[in-house]
Amino acid sequence: MRTVLAFVVALGATFTLTACAPKRDLQVDQINQLQKLSEVMDTQATLADPQFKKRDQATFTDAELATMADVGTRLQATSLKAKQFTKGPGFDELANGVHARAEDLVKASQAKDAAGVRKALTEMKATCKECHKKFK
Repeated sequence: MRTVLAFVVALGATFTLTACAPKRDLQVDQINQLQKLSEVMDTQATLADPQFKKRDQATFTDAELATMADVGTRLQATSLKAKQFTKGPGFDELANGVHARAEDLVKASQAKDAAGVRKALTEMKATCKECHKKFK
């Protein structure tokens, strides 16, 4: 009985935490409606983090490349939206860096250039880390 009760409590806690965790897999028109920088950052993380995990892959499937092109387009929108909540010129410069790397990601994905995709993802991840170090 005690084991069942512990399992139910753990399951309830897991469900509660998962339900509260922000997942923002938003489209461009939805990104434009975000009202807080934290929402923009949650959206960027939701979109970019799964792609960052693939930055060391030697090759990409057509489906992965299509997803990366789509994500790149949406990250361009989030980087522009982030600048509406500017924290100064340094912040804007880093947002511009994310935008440029997202553009690179779209172009490389559409060209089926695996090396270009890896480079764009690696540079974007570095830009994100620098921004978090300075502004988070």
